[in-house]
Amino acid sequence: MKQDVLYQILTTAEDCQTVSDIAKKLFLSHPYVSQVLSKAEKKYNVVLLERRTLPIELTEAGRTLCDGLAKLHSDQMKIEQDLRRFTEEEQSYIKIGFSPIWAPGESRKIIPVLQKQFETTRFELIKTFSINSAKRLIDNRMVDIYLGPLLRGENLKNFFLFQPRIFLIIPETSKLYQEGKRDVPFSQQLLMDLSEEKMVSLSDDSGFQKAVDHLLEDQNLSVNKSIKVNDYEVALQMAVGGLGWTATLEYMLPDLDPDLKYNQVELPHTLIQSDNGLTIHIDSNDRAKEVAQVMTRLMKDDLVARKLIKE
Repeated sequence: MKQDVLYQILTTAEDCQTVSDIAKKLFLSHPYVSQVLSKAEKKYNVVLLERRTLPIELTEAGRTLCDGLAKLHSDQMKIEQDLRRFTEEEQSYIKIGFSPIWAPGESRKIIPVLQKQFETTRFELIKTFSINSAKRLIDNRMVDIYLGPLLRGENLKNFFLFQPRIFLIIPETSKLYQEGKRDVPFSQQLLMDLSEEKMVSLSDDSGFQKAVDHLLEDQNLSVNKSIKVNDYEVALQMAVGGLGWTATLEYMLPDLDPDLKYNQVELPHTLIQSDNGLTIHIDSNDRAKEVAQVMTRLMKDDLVARKLIKE
């Protein structure tokens, strides 16, 4: 049994309703996840996950094992880093975690440059599906660099890139839809009216959705989340398909069918915080820090070329 897989299952369980949800988020089969949990429970002679409740939840033993695995992995990473300077072979992996909606820094442009500049380094890309899992991966040194919404913590260092524009999407089925228009100006009244309509929401573990929720809470507005989905593109397609309004990021919009009828309302930057960039642990090795600095420079150049930021 691989401890990394067990650790991912236990940490992902905190944000899931069922074991099936865990499997979907980790792109594993339901039987495999159940098998890993059962083997671990048999090995340690404890119950790790309370499956009879909805949502499922870790038992105290499960949380204890999860914390222990995190410490083991962190200690192992430190040992490997300490020993690396004694090895003759300098080749090593840099693990880069990334948000599923990251578009400005496309890997096909960035990775070849990194490979050329860091010839003895190999790269492993790991997609993360929630802000919570991303932070755990960085905190526990399971990834060296995280690319996406900036993570906060006293042991973390950020490389800010830009704040993407955020849009509210109003489908044709909404009573607020304005015929013949694509862009509609923002107003406080519009936000209040939207909060009373059905919303297509991202799942609760989404950092972006949490920012949207905080915006509504700050305005003392309620929200009717009729549908939740853990995929930006699916949420957007459901919204323009008439199932409710949603909030999305600017680089999701170009892929929409131009013949679809919907309004888009840009939110003022002053209302919502959505800083994007790179995050590393302050105790990262020198190679990871250097790679993060080069990635920041390359991605800023890419953002300038896309006219998402100014030089």
